[in-house]
Amino acid sequence: MRRPSLYLLHLENFNWTLLASMCALLMVGFVNLFSTAGAQLQGWNSFTRQIVFSGLGFLVLAGSLFFDYRILKALAWPLFCVSIVLVVLAKYHGITVNGATRWLPLGTDALRFQPSEFMKIATVFALASFLSSRDRKGGLGILDLVFPVLLVALPCYVILKQPDVGTALHLGLTVIPIFIIRRIKTAVLAALAFMVVIGGSWVLFFGGLDFLLRHEVIKEYHLERYETFRYPEKDPNGKGWQITQSKNAIGSGQMNGRGYMEGSQQKHGFLPAAETDFAFAALAEEWGFVGSGVTILLFFALIWAALSGASRSGDMFGSLLSVGLASLLFFQMAINVAMVTGLMPVVGIPLPFISYGGTSSVMNIMCVAAILNVGMRRYRFMEAPLRQNPELWEKAQPSIHDAQPVSSLRRLAPPNPNEPDHHPVHRLPHYKPWLKHLAPKNWVQQQQLMP
Repeated sequence: MRRPSLYLLHLENFNWTLLASMCALLMVGFVNLFSTAGAQLQGWNSFTRQIVFSGLGFLVLAGSLFFDYRILKALAWPLFCVSIVLVVLAKYHGITVNGATRWLPLGTDALRFQPSEFMKIATVFALASFLSSRDRKGGLGILDLVFPVLLVALPCYVILKQPDVGTALHLGLTVIPIFIIRRIKTAVLAALAFMVVIGGSWVLFFGGLDFLLRHEVIKEYHLERYETFRYPEKDPNGKGWQITQSKNAIGSGQMNGRGYMEGSQQKHGFLPAAETDFAFAALAEEWGFVGSGVTILLFFALIWAALSGASRSGDMFGSLLSVGLASLLFFQMAINVAMVTGLMPVVGIPLPFISYGGTSSVMNIMCVAAILNVGMRRYRFMEAPLRQNPELWEKAQPSIHDAQPVSSLRRLAPPNPNEPDHHPVHRLPHYKPWLKHLAPKNWVQQQQLMP
């Protein structure tokens, strides 16, 4: 029997659910953007640009699958430094839109690159690389957290200076699951919780808010956004316009929506930023609760597939990387949906795969590509595939009792020079799944007892 090729090994471990969920969300985004673009669908427009950038993202995805993801552990620090430099350049030499300077021109103002999107992925790479190199069986101590916290605080501070509170908040939330997976000592968690309580009390009751305003840690417009979030009805035609119209659009969709291309709120210009930040509101208006609910389910299918791949990863770096990138996609979705439904202040975070944005589209597809890469190569770390995947064989137990052994079945064993057709140690046991149904009754027990 011929040894299976490396190509078949990669295909066998490919996470098709993750890829299918991403493709379905991209199609939802294309359909929604075609409607919101409306009369602007002529020439080089937002819809055609989104298709081009998504195609570029798929080229990056296809190319990245040919490289072992562990190369990212060595490249994490150069990528992190480059991203910091790009964010600083965007601050001082970038394009200013709506009072924020966070884009670098790519030849013309029509083509722009947002370094902060790349900064989020680079931070996840660097944090996963650092934490995976720390062998702390009892959990991370306070000294172990000093450098990782500074590693996250630096890009958050640089992004806040643009200013871009939404992206800084998104990055801060993204790294929390990475620390949870890596484990932190209970005493450290208690100390951190105590510090949060003390800091919150200082801000709320002891003049800490005035101190933050004086030193420009927060701005006046941040407080105005918070007040608008709490009481949008005070200024429905001014500062509360965005959230009021977003709620009107979502509510007018009701159960089944107004119909495709029939969203009056965004067609008549009432819904602001219908292509970008409030794309979910435009989708809910035309497709109603059913359409928006299906979109949310697609997001949960994508996150579930990403986390399932992370749980089966063979090394700590792969697990932390997959969890961090899945967390990045999840919190971006959660913040956007909470923002457009009025559950949190407007912070300008797009909806992954749905909202228009060239840099965001490419970076989101890159996140999925990295998670796929981790899952494809998990077999490299499996010294005993049968013992690590017992569920593959438990399903076949009812049909094993009356089966007869077959000579063509290769057993899981270390390489033996006297057996040129041995089963490779890195091979998963379902290359020919029908063979396990022909095994003798005690074959599984014999293999599990093998050294």
